[in-house]
Amino acid sequence: MHPVIEILRARRERGDRDDPFRVALAVEGGGSRATLSGGMVLGLAEAGLSTVFDAVYGASAGTINGAWFVAGATGRGIPAWYRPGVMHRVTGIKRLALGKPLVDMRWVVDELYRRVVPMDWAAVREAATPLHPMATDADTGASVDLSDLVHDDGSLRDALRASTHLPVLGGPPVALAGRRYLDAALAETLPFRTPLAQGATHVLLLRTRRADNPVRPPWRSGDVLARTVLSRSAPGAAKAWRTRYERQLADEEDLTGRYADVVHALRPPAGTRPVSQLETDEARLREAVDVGREVALRAT
Repeated sequence: MHPVIEILRARRERGDRDDPFRVALAVEGGGSRATLSGGMVLGLAEAGLSTVFDAVYGASAGTINGAWFVAGATGRGIPAWYRPGVMHRVTGIKRLALGKPLVDMRWVVDELYRRVVPMDWAAVREAATPLHPMATDADTGASVDLSDLVHDDGSLRDALRASTHLPVLGGPPVALAGRRYLDAALAETLPFRTPLAQGATHVLLLRTRRADNPVRPPWRSGDVLARTVLSRSAPGAAKAWRTRYERQLADEEDLTGRYADVVHALRPPAGTRPVSQLETDEARLREAVDVGREVALRAT
């Protein structure tokens, strides 16, 4: 059994976090693929592990899953991923033809999570397990923990929008506290390095990419477009984009090497039906949530 699982099970058994460890939960996004990590946080909650983590870090749509988790509302929030009509409203090529962002995270945060499936923003901010929304600084390319910038409901929503805001296809960067931010996955696709740098001794990493679906370099035309647009509008993010693939390969190497004993990753099983980043089919999204939930329940 991996040491991370041993620590979490011991904490659940005792009903406290009274040990010398600091354990973070790190949640990967990936657009609609985050249905898989959404199912995982749902499974962790059902397994009685809602209070065993010292902090939760989210990248991209993984931040949203993390918010529902720390608020103690995964059972209500995670099914919003496959609620009829939701993802058709959020994304679609037709949106570009209308001059709208390909992925509309502003609608998700300001409408879906306020009026359709309301999120208790105060519960997220005041949770016993703090949420750390990650984002990419558009001007420096650095991976940034936005938690210190969250002080009310409005700034929390801004942080969620920043963490999930796609470069190029999502519109201009999100402004927060005088800086501009884009999707966390540009600078830190797998958000395990920041918690370790901030003092975590162990990390449970919820991944949305199968082990038999390795990362690949971006397709050439998309790469050229991203470099060109970002160089003009977000130079730091352009630098992060140029080095992203190499950093992703380094992540894979470190997770099986130097960090193997302190970071444990839960992943969809090999052969799991793929979920694209822009998937809108409710049945497939629900299936992905169910897969992630089963992965977490079996592991814990």
